[in-house]
Amino acid sequence: MYLNFQHKNSMNKIKTALLGLGNVNLGLLKILRDKRELLRSQYGVEFLITAVADSSGMAVSESGYRYEDLIALKSNKRKVRDLTGFLPDVPSDVLPLHANAELLIESSPVNLTDGNPGLSATKLALNKGWKVVLANKAPMVFAYDELHRLANEHHTRIAFSATVCGGLPVINVLRRDMAGASLRHFKGILNATTNHILKALETGGTMEEAIKEAQRVGAAEADSMHDVKGHDAANKLYIIMKSFTDFTGTIKDIETNGIQNITAEDLALARQRGNTIKLIASAIPQGNTWKLSVKPTEVKANSFLGQCEGWEMGVEFESDLYESISMKIIEEDPLATSAAVLRDMIEVTK
Repeated sequence: MYLNFQHKNSMNKIKTALLGLGNVNLGLLKILRDKRELLRSQYGVEFLITAVADSSGMAVSESGYRYEDLIALKSNKRKVRDLTGFLPDVPSDVLPLHANAELLIESSPVNLTDGNPGLSATKLALNKGWKVVLANKAPMVFAYDELHRLANEHHTRIAFSATVCGGLPVINVLRRDMAGASLRHFKGILNATTNHILKALETGGTMEEAIKEAQRVGAAEADSMHDVKGHDAANKLYIIMKSFTDFTGTIKDIETNGIQNITAEDLALARQRGNTIKLIASAIPQGNTWKLSVKPTEVKANSFLGQCEGWEMGVEFESDLYESISMKIIEEDPLATSAAVLRDMIEVTK
């Protein structure tokens, strides 16, 4: 009771800018609305949304936008340009230059061409000393080392647990809970959309139908081919390797093959052998380097990863200190990813 009293009387209002108003940040706003009192009483924090940007541009408000108003904006299929405080002809990638904030939530669509607008906005935010929480993988894939260097130079923090398997705390377990350990082997199903597609094919559905369902619930990437062709899983494997190992390579060092050529017949034949096919990301040490791959792989149907079905994602890793750890999550919609963003927000603003 004493701690709660102290929190309520020393409320920390964090001025926060949102880059992207898609499924993840919309889910975050709903969590912030529903958990407002818990965040105040348990963590002594409130996040004041002073700037927001989407594909139509950006808007700023010194007093802050109400969570409910931003949720209603998207629910009514309107855009940021309809908000009071809209800045005409100002692109979203320069949001930190126009916003009064101290925390950037970067959840813009994944752009694997140049990483923008997320990459540019993240660099600007770190250069201003803002804390940054990422749900978008692209900035980490294009500039992992540079972004961490900028965070160190400007004495701020960057968190990105939501970029890998959403709500499954892969990054947190590796970096925090396995501190001091060395990775011996990693493998996982890092993309729920492809796992859902494979299950649909196995039960008589089509790839097209499964992709449409994944898009409907907000699980698929903006470009679903990033899922199908294995790019999303490769991005996640890259971030895992950069955050917990001595890997110094690039995304191009990951052998990447997707599930676009897997058929119902392939899955039926695997079943006859007591196996199933999954899109497996794996990291195996080879001397002073790593063999990294993302590819359709036949695994035992009764194995841990073989039993990760439909919307589930799962990982297995072995280390020198903790032996073998396995964990999985069911993530049919982006809510758990939104929750992962919140846990990072709480962590970086402690």
